[in-house]
Amino acid sequence: MDSSLLGSPLLGRDEKHAKEREYAFIFQQLLETILKQYDNCLASREQAEREFDVADFHTVIPCATKSIIEAQFQHVYTHEKFKEVQAQFRGKVDCITRSMYSTLGFTTYEVIEQVSNSTSNKFVVTYDAVSRDVKCHCLLFESRGILCRHSLSVLSFERVDNMAPKYILERWSKNIKRRHTHIKSRQDEPLLEPRSKRFDELVFWSHNICEFASEFKELIEILHRAFDKVIAEMEEY
Repeated sequence: MDSSLLGSPLLGRDEKHAKEREYAFIFQQLLETILKQYDNCLASREQAEREFDVADFHTVIPCATKSIIEAQFQHVYTHEKFKEVQAQFRGKVDCITRSMYSTLGFTTYEVIEQVSNSTSNKFVVTYDAVSRDVKCHCLLFESRGILCRHSLSVLSFERVDNMAPKYILERWSKNIKRRHTHIKSRQDEPLLEPRSKRFDELVFWSHNICEFASEFKELIEILHRAFDKVIAEMEEY
């Protein structure tokens, strides 16, 4: 190397550029590794969910009790979620329910849950016989979307045999479409099903329409009317 270049700014810039290229190469390799792992994870999850779908429709988990309400959940929910519901039905046997006071069909209950031989917890549950609303202060339904054993104990005490629709959530239904149907990995593009392509196109147009309509309340009302009309027409198709 020419001794006149030693310590020159040009040599420093060359070294800096070389380092930048090296870092860019490392970053690219890392990014490729992450994307590959994401694709593998997505494929594994899709396969697992497809297996769950098959199990949900072709096998039945027996009810843990003779409750008609439990059978309603069994008929609608996926196996995974129904197992969580079953745990609450099983736990109901550890609960003792007594009415505290009642007025105009609205009753407040105290539910004592026996946790162990020497430990028990008390829960307050309210039940409205008119609306069939039940609420426990443990707030399991509000946090997890499933009724707690304390509420189920009260419903059993009230001899309720038809669960209010609001407590059977659609998002846990075995009939709901899985998310993976419309999630694509990098390798999917040549293999996309026509339905997924149509879905992508609808999302694109819907986004543009919603973005435009959101500017004014009047436009949203027009969109709502048009949406209702289209839904009615599609249901007749």
